[in-house]
Amino acid sequence: MTAIHRSERRLLMISYYYAPTENPGTRRVGAFVRYLPQYGYRPAVLTTSSYGALADDEERLIFRAPDILDIGRWLARRIKNGQVAATGTSWSPIVTPDSTLSRALNKILIPDIHTGWLPGAVLRGIQVLRAGTFRAIFSSAPPPSAHLTALALKRLSGLPWVADFRDGWTFEPPDPTLLRSVARMRIERALEEAVVRNADQIVTVNQVLADDLRRRHPFVNVTVISNGYDAAEVGTLRPHTKGERLRVVHTGALAHSRSHTNVAGLLAALDNLRQNRSSVLADLEVCFIGNLGAAEQEALTCNGRRRPITIQGPVPHHEALQRQAEADVLLLVTAPNAASVTTSKLFEYLASGRPILALTGRSAAAALIEEFNAGIVVAPDDVDGICRALEWFYERWCSNNLPTRVDPRVQRFERRSLTGELAKIFDTLM
Repeated sequence: MTAIHRSERRLLMISYYYAPTENPGTRRVGAFVRYLPQYGYRPAVLTTSSYGALADDEERLIFRAPDILDIGRWLARRIKNGQVAATGTSWSPIVTPDSTLSRALNKILIPDIHTGWLPGAVLRGIQVLRAGTFRAIFSSAPPPSAHLTALALKRLSGLPWVADFRDGWTFEPPDPTLLRSVARMRIERALEEAVVRNADQIVTVNQVLADDLRRRHPFVNVTVISNGYDAAEVGTLRPHTKGERLRVVHTGALAHSRSHTNVAGLLAALDNLRQNRSSVLADLEVCFIGNLGAAEQEALTCNGRRRPITIQGPVPHHEALQRQAEADVLLLVTAPNAASVTTSKLFEYLASGRPILALTGRSAAAALIEEFNAGIVVAPDDVDGICRALEWFYERWCSNNLPTRVDPRVQRFERRSLTGELAKIFDTLM
């Protein structure tokens, strides 16, 4: 194990999702890790080996623990390739979010399908903490297993602990169907309360999540540190140029990341425009870029209906940012009744300056778009409203009058500044 100098202000950052896998959680925690040294902290990362490893894990102080559900594949690759950490390769775990096995295990395992990572993560965490003088622990979820790992290490070490909630746990969870069981809800609420009571500071990504925790746990210390964008990445993108079609672009996952998120209203709107022989469709292209499930792809292309839709699979994050910059309109879709959802891509959308068509209910995402006057908000099932929004964007695209500007206030979501807010929390705990 890498020697850890005892004179440095060390932090143990616990996140199931981390490089080499690409995920909104990876980018949030990765940005904290990247910028915390500028505020006097040296983070080490405790994560899973299920997605592979980086060639420089040891140098970067990344420590991995296997998920029991993936240990067969992990051992096979170690035998075949030698030390995984030296290969710098990545792969998909056996339990992928949209697999049949995943859906079945989700109904059984508490609090999530990554519970099998917990024992190894705790043991690995103990080893890491013993190797150097750490000053605090940080955990980010989902999955909640990361918080339970931190809870165990907090009790064993007595170190201050900051728990980061990127989504709700029992409040508006990514898949609310899992909590229909009264017995399961009681167990998960007890686990959630144990985390909230033992953490020295709670962080949430928006005010809706913070207000919920304060309402149910009046004793909790909660700070909001939103998701954000990386100015260094945005600054390298090629500028937008008008193309031959009105390009409406959605990047990232749909229901893959949050159940009950769908584009049925958008598809119905496109069909209505076709039935009404709207001129919009002749110059419209709606492009979905990201990891879509088989059912989602089928819905977008179903029945051979002629819709101006193209589907592209996952691309590297920087390429997704470039596609955002090249879009005429950016599409955001959230679950209809999820008030706490902002989505990480929204902050990249805001930084791009491109107008947004947001298919969302009365949510934290809608509030942000309205605050920055960044686009049009329509309920996901408001077919007529979606038609009117597309026609509005089309008219302004034809006249070269699409509203495009980056509001200077968006700078408050720059990840370096957001990391500074987290550093202030650590300062107060030490």
